[in-house]
Amino acid sequence: MNVAFDPWIPVVTTSGKPDLASLCDVLAKGEQFVDLAVRPHERVALMRLFLCVAHAALNGPKDYDEWCEAPERLPEAVQKYLTDWKGSFELFHKEKPWLQVAGLSKAAKGETPQIATEDWTPVSKLNFSFATGNNTTLFDHGGMSENRNITLGETLLSMLTFQCFSPGGLISQVYWNGKQSGKSSKDGPCVPASMIHAFLRGKNLSGTIYLNLPTYEDILFSYGERDFGKPVWEMMPTSMTDSVRVENATATYVGRLVPMTRLICLHPSYERMLLGDGLVYPPFTAGFPPEPTATVVIIQKGGEEERAILSYQPTKALWRELAAVVVKRKAEGPGGPLSLRAIQDGKGCDLIVAALARDKATIVDVVESVFHVPSRLHSNEGTVTYDAEVKTAEATASRLGWAVEIYRKEIDHGWEGRLKGAGPGKWTLKAKLHSIATSHYWTTVEKKLQLLMSHIEAIGTDAAIPTREAWRKMLFSFACEAYRISCGQETPRQMRAFAKGWQKLTVARDEPERNINKTTEVKV
Repeated sequence: MNVAFDPWIPVVTTSGKPDLASLCDVLAKGEQFVDLAVRPHERVALMRLFLCVAHAALNGPKDYDEWCEAPERLPEAVQKYLTDWKGSFELFHKEKPWLQVAGLSKAAKGETPQIATEDWTPVSKLNFSFATGNNTTLFDHGGMSENRNITLGETLLSMLTFQCFSPGGLISQVYWNGKQSGKSSKDGPCVPASMIHAFLRGKNLSGTIYLNLPTYEDILFSYGERDFGKPVWEMMPTSMTDSVRVENATATYVGRLVPMTRLICLHPSYERMLLGDGLVYPPFTAGFPPEPTATVVIIQKGGEEERAILSYQPTKALWRELAAVVVKRKAEGPGGPLSLRAIQDGKGCDLIVAALARDKATIVDVVESVFHVPSRLHSNEGTVTYDAEVKTAEATASRLGWAVEIYRKEIDHGWEGRLKGAGPGKWTLKAKLHSIATSHYWTTVEKKLQLLMSHIEAIGTDAAIPTREAWRKMLFSFACEAYRISCGQETPRQMRAFAKGWQKLTVARDEPERNINKTTEVKV
């Protein structure tokens, strides 16, 4: 199979039909496809591959002028580049299989038989949705089957994604040129801190790739004086001690786009593989620049401010983090994805936000949302207002939680004792208590997110105050609805408890608001 010219990438055509496309077709004929048809983390991995090939084919774009010419130049440049490097994209090449190491072995002398596969790892381990290793069997009914049917295209997509998102932990050992790999592995470049990734979305797949293609000037802005680098298949390391090629793969912008976090060699049957620890990719916490799709925020730690990668929390929907994601990145400062630098002032955009949440070596959740970002949200006034209104929504959720807790205390006099007995775990216990009400509240609020976007667009106009009031009235209405759903009123005791909780929920609404929630009209 050739990764460049054989179809394996799930796409949606302009007619709305699912299909498979080759890497060359996506980059050269992207206007024929509306979008990818993949999971959130797979989208991130594929976009990194597309950008890597585009940079290599164009040898740029070096500046804004070349970036403007990229849509016209890219189709022909990609076809020529992929034809020239066709051999390096063969998945089962005897000497240089794509994104793999041909010389892997289970034995120190490299005598692993190519037919016997008892000691080889099933390729199902590459797919985070399959029941294998630490992954749950809850939604995978094929987990116990020895004859799981996994196509080669699915394995290829999973392998690419695994290289980007594989979390660190214990791993099998293999030999590469007689040297054994380690028992433990480091994180792939896209998974530390459960980072949130964001991409601009175009009218079709070609437009999406173009909008997310940074110029070398933008890369220099973020990566400093480091080399731009080359794709790993152009400078494949021959061993862990091949310092020049390893540095290209792990410490340059282009080299890191398609990583080799794990040493992999697929069996010709493509049902099993050799798997071991691969190259180490320095993370943001080690002083390396943030990934081009990540968001940097300022946090308080030990009474001091420091930069950190914006993390995804499964209990917090992505729209609540949008104020941080839409900020244009500045040198050594906070900001969202590098691609936002291509958005001109006064222009809105569509933004795809995706994340994979992990708990140590366990994958917890994957999520993706698409937002239309109004032009006002790119301004300082817009982000401040948006963040303030998100805090208003969170304050309403807190009041809802307090009301539910008051209800519980009134009908269960042993509740406070259980909280004291839970010690540090009392917050988890409280979260479980609030979950029915708060889950309903946040779900219904997200359905009305357009009210908040309308308020952001109205900043500086006569509609600013009315749209803000519409948003806040909606928050209160849904909080009351969630309280009614979660707290019964069937007995006199429940009715008394309901009344006390209701008083807490509704009276708090009339209390003076904190300054951070104050929204004023901005004159322009």
